[in-house]
Amino acid sequence: MSTNIEDRSWRGPKASQRLAQVLARPILTGALREGDRLPNEQEMMLRYEAGRPTVREALRLLETRGLITLKSGPGGGPIVRHPRKESLGESLSLLLQIEGASFGDVADARRALEPMLARRAAERITPEQVVELDETVRLLRENPGDQQVFAAQNQRFHAVVAEAARSVVLDVFASSLKALADGVRVGVTYSARKQAAVATAHEVIVAALRTGDPDAAETAMREHLEEAERYWRRRYPDLMGRPVEWTY
Repeated sequence: MSTNIEDRSWRGPKASQRLAQVLARPILTGALREGDRLPNEQEMMLRYEAGRPTVREALRLLETRGLITLKSGPGGGPIVRHPRKESLGESLSLLLQIEGASFGDVADARRALEPMLARRAAERITPEQVVELDETVRLLRENPGDQQVFAAQNQRFHAVVAEAARSVVLDVFASSLKALADGVRVGVTYSARKQAAVATAHEVIVAALRTGDPDAAETAMREHLEEAERYWRRRYPDLMGRPVEWTY
């Protein structure tokens, strides 16, 4: 990556932010892939004729945005990474805590979004994704009462439905909301009987997706989420009013 006029466009006010944008460009375009190394600090200072504080602040900005990790020691330095979906949930939880949002507020948003995703998924899901959803249900059936299996397969089920909708934006937001409004994450436990009921609800959703029925898929997902909320309200009456807390 040689210095050129475009590379020097970062100069001026907020030099570190401008330099961060220059450094991010090859990551965002795919020219640099996860695990690739950026030049070390000294090389950047020479290449971009920037001071050490500017380079360090630019790297810190990229790190906070999840585009790089900074490894210390021999062979370390800035390493390219791809931001995870979970990173939005972390930022969102901070904002929602400041705004005074509750678990119930997030659950309400999730009830509005996930039925829409199920509708779109019914129109776009692949046979391979249907097979994966079937597998999540099978694992729930084969491991009654296992909280770890339940948490993992429940999360996987909703993630696959979101992916099947083939909307990157909706998928990312749904994943973030699911992480924030996941009963298991905040201490809710499910008996073997309740886990079986969830598996049945998932089967109904999968059946609608398999036949490509958007109305049935949307309705089944909405009823599933509404039943989950009724369970939370009945068993954990204080849960819906619990404030969202920032997670990092």
